[in-house]
Amino acid sequence: MKEKFTFDRSNLPEPVYQKNPDFIRLYYACWETAFRNMEYPMKKGWLPHLTCMPGSGNIWQWDSCFMTFFLRYSNKTLPATNNLDNLYRLARKDGYISMAYRIEIEKPAYGERINPPLYAWAEWEYYMVSGDISRFERIFPAVKKFYLWIKKNRTRSSGLYWFEDTGSSGMDNSPRSGYASELLNGSDVCWIDLASQQALSAYYLTRIARLLNKKDDEEFFLSEFENLRLLINKYHWCDKHEFYYDVFSRSQPHLRHNFLGAKTVASFWPILASIANENQTGGLLRHLLDEDEFWTLHPVPSLARSDPNYNPFGAYWLGGVWAPTNYMIVSGLKQRGQPFIARKIATSHIDAMLKVFNDKTYSGIWEAYSPEFLMPSTVETGKLVRNKFVGWSGLGPIAMLIENILGFTFDALSNTVYWNISQECEHGIKNLRFNDKIVSFVCSHADVSGQRKIEVETSGDINICISAEGTNISLKKKLNKGHHILHTL
Repeated sequence: MKEKFTFDRSNLPEPVYQKNPDFIRLYYACWETAFRNMEYPMKKGWLPHLTCMPGSGNIWQWDSCFMTFFLRYSNKTLPATNNLDNLYRLARKDGYISMAYRIEIEKPAYGERINPPLYAWAEWEYYMVSGDISRFERIFPAVKKFYLWIKKNRTRSSGLYWFEDTGSSGMDNSPRSGYASELLNGSDVCWIDLASQQALSAYYLTRIARLLNKKDDEEFFLSEFENLRLLINKYHWCDKHEFYYDVFSRSQPHLRHNFLGAKTVASFWPILASIANENQTGGLLRHLLDEDEFWTLHPVPSLARSDPNYNPFGAYWLGGVWAPTNYMIVSGLKQRGQPFIARKIATSHIDAMLKVFNDKTYSGIWEAYSPEFLMPSTVETGKLVRNKFVGWSGLGPIAMLIENILGFTFDALSNTVYWNISQECEHGIKNLRFNDKIVSFVCSHADVSGQRKIEVETSGDINICISAEGTNISLKKKLNKGHHILHTL
C-alpha cells in the first residue's frame, strides 16, 4: 500500500489577509479537500496524483496541467508534478498524449483526442517557485514531441489549428462547433485557443531550450512563436469587433474573414500567449468589462451574455464560470501590466466561491459556478455540477489569493521574490518554500504617520523587489539568511 499524504495546515504556507479572514478559511478548505482527493493507483508505474473526480478511473490532461499552478504552493506536502509524470509515461513514441486515459488499462479514454497543450507553461511556472531546474532535461523531449505531433496532425493548410470537437478543447458544450464532429475533424473550425496554446508552448519551450543550451531548439521554437503570432493576428483577429474569433476555414486559407460569432473565454488566450498587442489587449478588456458580455456578478462567464445560447445558471460551458479559464485570464492580465483588473476578477471569483461555500444549501467547492447567481453552475439538464472539486477549483482560493490578491510573483531563475503591495490591511505570506528556501513576508497596516513595516524572514539568500501599486515607490534589495525589518510608505 502506498503511503498516503496527510493534511496538516502547519506544513503549508500561511497567508495573511486581515481584510477578509474567511478567504484564509477557504484557502485551507481547498487544501483539505485536495488531500482527500489524492488517488493512489495500485497499478505498477503509477505515481499518486490529485484528481478532480475521485473514483472515475481517469486521469485528465488539462486538469493535471492546471492543478500544477496551485500544487506548487504545497511546500512539497502534495506532489505538484506527479500528474504530469504519469501522463509523460503514457506518451506514444510519435509524441501523442491523449486528453484522458483509463488508469487500469492505460489506454486513451475518448479516442485520439488531445486537450489544451499546457505542459510547457505548467513546467516553467512550477520551476519559478521550486527552482528545480533538473526537471527540464527530463521533460523537454516529451513536451517537444507533443508540440510537434499537434503541429503535424492538427493544422490546416493555412497553418491554423483545430481541435477534434468542443470536448477536446475542454469546453464541452460550448457553441463553437459540433460536440462530436464527423471523423473528429473539428467541423472545419480553426480554434483560437489551440493556436494560442501552441504559441504559449512555443514561447516557454524557447525559454526552457535556452536554459538547456539547446540552441537549435531555441531558434526553432522562437520562430514557431513568431509565425503563430502573425497567423493568429491575420486570421483570428477581427478589427471591427476588436475581438479574436474562431474561424471557418476548411483548407482555403483565403477565408480569413469567415468568423464564427460566438464570443467565449477562449478568445482571451492570446493575452496570456503574448499574441495580442497593447491595442488588441485594450479591445479585449472592453469586452471583458462590458456588463452585457463578460462582466457578470461572478466573472468571467465562459460565454458572453449577449450570445443567444447563454444561460445565467451556467449550463456548464454556456455561461458557467470556471477556475482554469479565470486563472488563464488573470495570469495574462497580470503579465501584461493589468494587475488591478486581474485582482478585481480574482477577488470577485474567490468572494463568490466563499459565499457558496458558506451557504448551507450548497456548501463545498464546486466544479463551476453560475455567473449571475451565488450558486454552483448547472449542467445542461439543470442539475448541479460536481461538488468537492479540488482539482482545479483550488486555483482561486490558493493560487489567485497568493498571486493576485496578496501580490506575489516568484522567479527562481533570478532568485527573486516580486511583491506588488496593493492592500491597505496587514497582509502577506509565511512559511512558503521558494527555490529551496523558506520565506515569509508580512506588511503591516499603516501607522498614524502612514508608514508601513515590512518584515521578511528567509532561510537563505534571496533578492526582493517590492513595489507599492499606485505610487512610484519601489525597493530592491538582496537579503541574507535571517530576519529583516524594512519600511516603506
